[in-house]
Amino acid sequence: MRSKAVSPLVAAVLLIAVTMTIAGMLAYWASGFVRLQTETFSNQSIVSKCNFADFKVYSCSYNSTSQRINLILENIRSIELHNLTAFVVYPDNTVSRFDLNGSLPSGFIKSFPISPVSSGYSSMNIKTECPELSVSATCK
Repeated sequence: MRSKAVSPLVAAVLLIAVTMTIAGMLAYWASGFVRLQTETFSNQSIVSKCNFADFKVYSCSYNSTSQRINLILENIRSIELHNLTAFVVYPDNTVSRFDLNGSLPSGFIKSFPISPVSSGYSSMNIKTECPELSVSATCK
């Protein structure tokens, strides 16, 4: 009895189809893997960058006539700071948020005007893109 074999053309088409299916599955897996690794690296680079960042309040003054705080910050490390935000707290526990436009380059002293700020505020806290990096200030 003679058995029928698969024609070489059909075998080649099946082999190519199986190979392309496996390549597609590997490409899908690899894209997810690379995306996950990139997100992990991105989060680690922000954390490691924050380890080398620090700043202090160089000067802070309040003008009650113009209801303006003139805040001068000094970056005392080698990392440029971004997303500076000031939170002004009042005695009744209300908080006003002020985005300080611009960045604070490494080794620089820079002035940031904040207004309007009602007189009688109790404290102020300045934060950056680094979650653990913040400074409190009292203005005179």
